[in-house]
Amino acid sequence: MNPRPQRVPELDGLRGVAIALVLWHHLVERFLPLGRHSALGWLRAGTNLSWCGVDLFFVLSGFFIGGILLDRRNSPLLARVFYLRRALRILPLYYVTLLAVSAAYLAHWPDSFHLFSPWVYGFFLTNLALAAAQTWDWLPLSILWSLAVEEQFYLTAPWVVRAIAPSRLPWLIASLGLLAWAGRGGLILFFPHGHFAIHVLMPLRMDALALGGLVAWAVRHEAAQPFFSRLGAHWRGWLAAGLAMLGGLALARPAEGSPLLGLVGYALLAAVFALIVAIVAGVRPPGLTRALAAAPLAHLGRHSYFVYLWHALIGAGIIRALGGSRFVLDSFSALGIVTLAILATWGAAAVSWRYFEGPLVALGQRQPY
Repeated sequence: MNPRPQRVPELDGLRGVAIALVLWHHLVERFLPLGRHSALGWLRAGTNLSWCGVDLFFVLSGFFIGGILLDRRNSPLLARVFYLRRALRILPLYYVTLLAVSAAYLAHWPDSFHLFSPWVYGFFLTNLALAAAQTWDWLPLSILWSLAVEEQFYLTAPWVVRAIAPSRLPWLIASLGLLAWAGRGGLILFFPHGHFAIHVLMPLRMDALALGGLVAWAVRHEAAQPFFSRLGAHWRGWLAAGLAMLGGLALARPAEGSPLLGLVGYALLAAVFALIVAIVAGVRPPGLTRALAAAPLAHLGRHSYFVYLWHALIGAGIIRALGGSRFVLDSFSALGIVTLAILATWGAAAVSWRYFEGPLVALGQRQPY
């Protein structure tokens, strides 16, 4: 097995792409004019799949976390150090964000939204509550469903990697992907009104996490080198085909949790994003890696955790304060408001990293496996 470095600028760039898609979905697309009578209406219709940035995050999490665990699977301190580092990275900012969201909710009190009990958010159970309710809650809190999925993945991943021999991991990962697809199909078949759960439950979205882990395994094992040789020769065609299929999916405009996504879409997103990670991590084509390693994109990716947690507070808050409750992105002044909202969120992320998140991450890195 060949360990790989944890910090790769191009993969930070992919994180940047993922959070840029999320920002587009929440701070741009939803404010574009409705209808297809204008270019902006077509732009809104053509980018309706931008929420899939979360799926790219899932694949990247499977890749990074899977790689860390594979490299240290024989360490007697594996679980303890892994959980400590994850806790220092995730929990402090998460709970500060919950306090800030609570204060914003009490000040604004949007009574048209139903919120769950505080312990649901505090214990990373948002996705379970949303699945039971079959609807979203308030935007600054509803985005926490993906953090819940990842935390539930983190709880099980070290024990699975420790228990399963590396040579058997590809078979396990393939089985998990098939189970996720079968679970989605079963829910569609037997629970016709429970489709929303498909979008938010970890066992039904684990194919993205699993495929990220499969790429992490592949870049570390000689047995996968023939695959990377073929990929290196044909990656442009494979990537073009994958992106074309995602374009076709976007044109179908499927709703989150719809049968089309459950049976085809989520698996396609996971496969295409895993292919992109494999190209970047295993083939490393110079032009693509240079583009992804561009300083602004990599910087955005390194700060994506804060941006994800706070964009609905800072960014959407600025848009509401300056643009009003009926804001529409149809003018240069409106574009300026959205640009300010994004830059303010990004700037706050840089400050948080320097004075809050960065020192905590450094503390965790000082704990050896």
